[in-house]
Amino acid sequence: MAVFNNMLYAISNALLAPVIIALLILLGWTLILLGGFLKEMWERRVLRFELSRCVVLAKQGKVPTIEIWEKLSQIPSGLPRRFTLFVEDKFSDEKITTQALAQMENDVADAVAKHSFITRISPILGLMGTLIPLGPALSGLANGNMQELAGNLIVAFTATVVGLLISGLAYGIGLARRAWYSRDLNDIEFISNQIVVREKDYA
Repeated sequence: MAVFNNMLYAISNALLAPVIIALLILLGWTLILLGGFLKEMWERRVLRFELSRCVVLAKQGKVPTIEIWEKLSQIPSGLPRRFTLFVEDKFSDEKITTQALAQMENDVADAVAKHSFITRISPILGLMGTLIPLGPALSGLANGNMQELAGNLIVAFTATVVGLLISGLAYGIGLARRAWYSRDLNDIEFISNQIVVREKDYA
């Protein structure tokens, strides 16, 4: 049993460096996501204003559909921009708009999945980074080596804090983006349906 215990101890200690590196990579990735999130939040003021105007025009039914489409196409960023680039000038084709909406839903799911992955994996890595140094720390305590004990405890507690920080940031960003994209998709779907219906009536 001593041999197996030593093997497990060696494997556990060997995992510490990869775990710390993985946490640092996730932290960098999360900071990049945070920067993109803040930029997107700033741009959404214009996006929501213009998209809301398009929804109002679609509800009224007095403005020509081509004008509604042109206003939607002028939104410079976000899901409306992706939608209009995909559909191009076939805005009255129900099959094309349905395909575009499905493609955007897949893109949104992929984007949100990244946040979910970070939210779930970072606490696991943080916990591993906490538990792995405890073995050497207890060994240092048994040997009376307080410096080794303190050093390992610092690593353990820091890993926990970093893991939870990454998870919290990723969860908050993912939650906000899920709400944003859901609202945008609903508005775009309403506008496209109104355009298709009115084009059919004119036909």
